[in-house]
Amino acid sequence: MEEAQSHPNVVFLNVASSYVPHTKVECHYNLPPGMKPSTRDWIGIFKVDASSVRDYYTFVWGIMPDGGASEGTLHCSVQFQASYLPKPGPQQYHFRYVDRHGEVHGQSSPFQFSEPHPMDELVTLEEASDDGGGTDMLLVVPKATVLETQLEESRQEQGALLRESCHLKEEVQELRNRAADLEAALTSLRDEHTKMAAQYKELSNSYTEISKQRDTLSLQDTEHVARIQELKGDIQAMGEKMLQRETELDRVKDTVKSLVREQEHIHHQLREENAEKEQYQVKLQASKEESRSLASDLQEAKTRHGEKISQALMLQEDIQKLQQKLAAANRRTAQMESLCEQLRTTQDVLAASQQKVALLGEELASVASIRDRTISDLHKSRLEAAEVNIKLADMTLKWKEGKGQWWKEKAMLLQNVEAEKDKILKLSAEVLRLENSLQEERAQRQVLRMDLAQERDASLVQVSENRRELRELRAALQVGQKEKEQLQSEKQELLIYIRRLEERLEKVADEKWSESVLIDEEERALDTPGSLDSPLSDSEDECPEDMRLPAQLSSYSLCDTRAVTTKPPCAHGSSHTVVISQPAPIASQIKQLPEDSSSDSEAEDEKAVLMAAAQSGGEETNLLLPELGNGFCEVASGLTGRQMSEPNGMGVSPLDLPSPGFWKECPICHERFPPESDKETVDTHVDGHFFFSTHDPFTFE
Repeated sequence: MEEAQSHPNVVFLNVASSYVPHTKVECHYNLPPGMKPSTRDWIGIFKVDASSVRDYYTFVWGIMPDGGASEGTLHCSVQFQASYLPKPGPQQYHFRYVDRHGEVHGQSSPFQFSEPHPMDELVTLEEASDDGGGTDMLLVVPKATVLETQLEESRQEQGALLRESCHLKEEVQELRNRAADLEAALTSLRDEHTKMAAQYKELSNSYTEISKQRDTLSLQDTEHVARIQELKGDIQAMGEKMLQRETELDRVKDTVKSLVREQEHIHHQLREENAEKEQYQVKLQASKEESRSLASDLQEAKTRHGEKISQALMLQEDIQKLQQKLAAANRRTAQMESLCEQLRTTQDVLAASQQKVALLGEELASVASIRDRTISDLHKSRLEAAEVNIKLADMTLKWKEGKGQWWKEKAMLLQNVEAEKDKILKLSAEVLRLENSLQEERAQRQVLRMDLAQERDASLVQVSENRRELRELRAALQVGQKEKEQLQSEKQELLIYIRRLEERLEKVADEKWSESVLIDEEERALDTPGSLDSPLSDSEDECPEDMRLPAQLSSYSLCDTRAVTTKPPCAHGSSHTVVISQPAPIASQIKQLPEDSSSDSEAEDEKAVLMAAAQSGGEETNLLLPELGNGFCEVASGLTGRQMSEPNGMGVSPLDLPSPGFWKECPICHERFPPESDKETVDTHVDGHFFFSTHDPFTFE
């Protein structure tokens, strides 16, 4: 069915050998890979011997396929309207693909436009009746109409499949676009999730750093608190020590004051005793000098009183002792020498006390400086601790605020992450669903493609099968026509033969009739006296078939000299019997048959008529041959019509008739059959000479 002729580039498909005029013609072709089609390309119908592209009969513009040039083969089709097609005739045409530059890129195989023969392509369709009566209708329609209907249905199905395929392609493209949008959204969400994860990581790192700083500040605060406690303990210890030193200094001051008062009292006593001392100046000169030195030392001790704190108690004791000694000296003037000695010892002790007081003053000054430094350090430490506490409070407040903000951001981030996870899961499920639907669409598209290919192959196979059946039907129709012509010729020959046979039978009957009349007259003249007095016997009544007269039919019989002559069992003598099973003339019946009937029905009717004529007995032969009935019976029985129709049954006696032969003989080929063979065997053999024979069954000499 499908012919694909490939020329330089373009391949034409489904090019038939002939097209029906006054119907549109569809031209299918494939564009090769890499070819760039244009809207100015055209497909024309040219004569086979056309030498130029201007010699076209008609043309249509080419269809621009979607997507332009591609790497694969593009299938296109155009339609030529019925009004522009050539008229039917023997002229050969073909399709040509011409580009916009006037170059031919391909041509198809030749075809022609011819009218379909009415009886060439006929199809019998069985249509069920709608009334429910159970009867069906047989419709005889042209094969081209059926094929066009099937082709139109296949084209409609192909168009529906193509539209569905385009719709599926659009849906697949929409799904792909949606999947691309979802992938883009998923990518953006992943980027945002990555950014938020990075921010979360940065916040976690900053939180870790802040936690480390907080721990470090907590350790520093603990160290500062411990240092402050230590400094507080040191300050408290120094304060206690200073209080002790101050109490000691106060005691020393009191002691010095008491010593000063006592010294004044002693000076007063000394001034009181000057009178007495004058008396004792010589003895007391040294004591006065010592007293002056003691006074100067005491004055110096007063000046250094602030510096002598540590030995105040010892000085007080010494002063008390000195006062006691002075009192004893006052009381005991006589004992001045001992007092002077005691005064010297006292002065020595006082000098040592003064030295101790100086050392204590220096130590007190150093302790005061240490105390001042300690107080300043303590103040600085308190200020630093206050600043650290303020900073710690600020940092704690900021940390708490940052922690609250961080917890809020963490909760928001967790919510966003959960939402993003849900979105990602939904998008993943949507992507999976889209992928599954895309796979299903691809599978359905593949199935549709396979179904379309199968339908196309099936349509191609069906069209090729229809073409093959058409060729077979044409061949069968030609064979049937030949057989019909042969049967018509055989029929004509049979009619001619029947006419000749009828003429011969008429001649034989006439001759036999005349001869039988002569013989009858002779026998009547010879046997008149005895025949009137001889009654019929019972055996003659019971055997009417033996009433046939002996006759010499050798010169009138259709059989040749090979006919068997047998002796009759009766006393009438021997006779030649000829059995003619020739059918009656059927020319009138054959002439009455319609000439436009089919060859099969005519052959069956002729066969039935000939079979009936061959198998029929005497009555059917007489009915078929009414004008020759008597003559045929006379020839078959050897009796004349006058002998068989004598009144009062006064004819030839059945005993005088000859008996039939023991062997049966075919009247056509003179083949002999034994007596025990039945009638069907002989009839079947005789029928074999009449049906499906290409030569005359009878030969006349």
